[in-house]
Amino acid sequence: MSGRTVLVTAFEPFGGETVNASWEAARALDGWRCGDAVAVARRLPCVYGACVAEFVEAFERLRPEAVLMTGQAASRAVVSVESVARNSAGAATPDNRGVAGAAMKLGGPALLEATVSANDIARAIRAAGLPARVSTNAGDYVCNHLFYGGLRHLQKCAPATPTVFVHLPAAPGQSPRRANARRLATADAVRALQAAIAAMARRSAV
Repeated sequence: MSGRTVLVTAFEPFGGETVNASWEAARALDGWRCGDAVAVARRLPCVYGACVAEFVEAFERLRPEAVLMTGQAASRAVVSVESVARNSAGAATPDNRGVAGAAMKLGGPALLEATVSANDIARAIRAAGLPARVSTNAGDYVCNHLFYGGLRHLQKCAPATPTVFVHLPAAPGQSPRRANARRLATADAVRALQAAIAAMARRSAV
């Protein structure tokens, strides 16, 4: 990675929570350096459409060398590295503006793949001592919507940009609905994201 910036996105709290595990980790990463690259964190609204628009604005302003999108998946017990984004948004749960996702299909193909190897990212996170797996389902909610919308934008304007989405389990102290009993401390979530960025940097330098 020869550039200066890695854009790390995360989401605001949703579903009545006051904390989102992804933002707690991302904001702790802001300013972290990996070689000659620096992480720049941006919090996005948990809102269909608006999250993609704000991502595009941040990307165009920063023109990062890589993008690491993150979100909270409270039902999951381990870090999940998403390999594909689906052109669907079927969750019945409304976003933070009260909109359900049934009508949020975007223009484009049914699937878009992450532009870095999800296997490599998951392997790097496990090497850092944290449980991680590759996922082929980023869900039906705003996380998947952002992942697809972001990849669609980059496909058009910056297709070589390494981009992946990482779902984090809930943090201790949270009480989201249907949460897994296993949690991930924010410090460990930060380590997982650092490992992901380092893996992206190594691959880009080859």
